[in-house]
Amino acid sequence: MAIIHPIQAVAVIGNDSVIFTVIKNVILGFKKNSDDSGYRLIGRWADQFDRSNSLKEKVSKEQDRQINENAKKQKDNEGNAVPKKKTEAKVPVPGPGAPPVYSCIRNLIVSKNGKKLFSCADSDKSVLIFDIDSTNENNCLKLVKRQPFPKRPNAITISDDEKTIIMADKFGDVYSIPTDGEPLQNINDELDPILGHVSMLTDVLFKKDSNGKGYILSADRDEHIKVSHFPQSFIVDKWLFGHSQFVSSICAPEWKSNYLFSAGGDDYVYLWDWESGKKLSQFKYSELIMPHLNDQHLAPSRFQNEANDVIEYAVSDIIAFNTIPYIAFFVEATKILFIVKVDTENNTFGKCFQLELPYNVISISDSGDEEIILTLDNRDSNNKEFVKLIDYNNQGNCFKINDIVSTKLNDCIASLENDTDITTEKDKIFPIYSTTTLRKHGEHYS
Repeated sequence: MAIIHPIQAVAVIGNDSVIFTVIKNVILGFKKNSDDSGYRLIGRWADQFDRSNSLKEKVSKEQDRQINENAKKQKDNEGNAVPKKKTEAKVPVPGPGAPPVYSCIRNLIVSKNGKKLFSCADSDKSVLIFDIDSTNENNCLKLVKRQPFPKRPNAITISDDEKTIIMADKFGDVYSIPTDGEPLQNINDELDPILGHVSMLTDVLFKKDSNGKGYILSADRDEHIKVSHFPQSFIVDKWLFGHSQFVSSICAPEWKSNYLFSAGGDDYVYLWDWESGKKLSQFKYSELIMPHLNDQHLAPSRFQNEANDVIEYAVSDIIAFNTIPYIAFFVEATKILFIVKVDTENNTFGKCFQLELPYNVISISDSGDEEIILTLDNRDSNNKEFVKLIDYNNQGNCFKINDIVSTKLNDCIASLENDTDITTEKDKIFPIYSTTTLRKHGEHYS
């Protein structure tokens, strides 16, 4: 039986008035009805890029290189080069047992003014830029720029003036491109990376310090957080050292400009003063998460002990609420959301709230001033429980699931069950648990 694929990413305009989601390689936009009766679909964009043409072009270029190389070696009896006939380039096809190729859409970001949407497509390793017209009920999304890159984008951010998009890729390079204008035809010839790491990049942010100076904060698989000047990004301002495992996610709140939170494969969430380079505090979550771990957190067999009880876990994502001093994070492949109060006077962590969800959390995003939205691995729900909205209750000083709004949005998503672009079989779900695989073992350390 086909089901609607779980939502991989979500982004919101306003207080959940317009919500964008990613399902497989499709972006969907939902708008709240004016009478608050529910949501309706107002935007849809599917990635129809055909990678076979680009693969054929690469094969053809390699053929030309080999023919030219062989022409220098192959001679007839008179010493003349022997021409070799060029055959039509064929698209390589994975052999039996090869892993499936997924064309995901990643990294959904909405501009502060709600006029642009930014994302990444695996199909051609590109950054996607859309104009948003939420008054257009037929389709609010219009693709205005598609910029391919040499390596797959892993994370993106935008500058404060929203004129520049900054992309960090899988191989450690960071690029910047204008949000407007035509895409470059050949990145390698026309654009150089603005900074780099010697490891896979996992997250990137643009921040301004208290003097209005711009910086790029980038995190990698080798436990590093790098602070670079912008636009003079070849100048490294500082490094933030303290993690003992990979850094998977960083976030900087609006309510404290010098704060940076980071988390990843170790047992702590860290609080930094990124301007001074000091670690201010750390929150240990390892004991809290232990009761919620399961067989999905067992280390690969080659790294197990005799008892086969070595576990591995990591924070998948961490965000800050917009207007209140709280952060939220979750550990990959678990149903628990942690929300932690931040004492901004003493620069420490305070009370921790735990919310248990019906299914594993996949992604998290802010959804309003005192609200966040989660997406869930609901493959066993029969097309229910795609998302949950979490509200702050000021009177009770607590957080709770907003079941009323969540149900309205879930019902709207479930109504798309006949859309074959977003449905799949349970055993063909795209990879949605990839954070823990960033962990390195023994021989992988340099």
